[in-house]
Amino acid sequence: MNERSTGELILTLNEDFERCYTNVLKDIDEGEKQEDGSTIADHEFNARQLVRAGFAYIEGVSFSLKVAAIDDAIENGIELSQAEIDFAFEVSHQLNEKGNIVEVSAHINLTRNIKFAFNLYSKAHRLDKSFDAGLTWWSDLRKAIKVRDRLMHPRSPEDLDIEPSEVITVVSAVRGFESLLAEYIGVKA
Repeated sequence: MNERSTGELILTLNEDFERCYTNVLKDIDEGEKQEDGSTIADHEFNARQLVRAGFAYIEGVSFSLKVAAIDDAIENGIELSQAEIDFAFEVSHQLNEKGNIVEVSAHINLTRNIKFAFNLYSKAHRLDKSFDAGLTWWSDLRKAIKVRDRLMHPRSPEDLDIEPSEVITVVSAVRGFESLLAEYIGVKA
């Protein structure tokens, strides 16, 4: 069986996002320019794909960051609690009908999961950093989550509409996430 790596996962998700971003820009470039400087473009299909790809990228990288943090903590001799390990692998436990403990998927809020990923990485590398939720990209991420949720759970045709400002918000969230990731990894190096 062919072993595929988390590096491949991250690269593929990043390439998907970048391709969607390029497609949205192309749609806008090919759009009809208006006298007021605006552009009428058929961008919504690619914009919806961009939102989906952006969140797949953020979620995939966050998971990979947690797994890397566990490996690095072991390598650096840093003890992690069982709860930290379980949350990193997004597992929880319940009792089944027979009274036996069973492992189930933990459904973790995305913003909390991202904070946890960076905090766990900090702990694994003894970084003197704490997650700063006051940054612009974090606010944009919270707005972008609402856009994603609306697109993924539409109740009316209007729920599929996506404004250019929402595309900008999603891109800002992804770029901010990437920047913070580079900052954390750079401190480790």
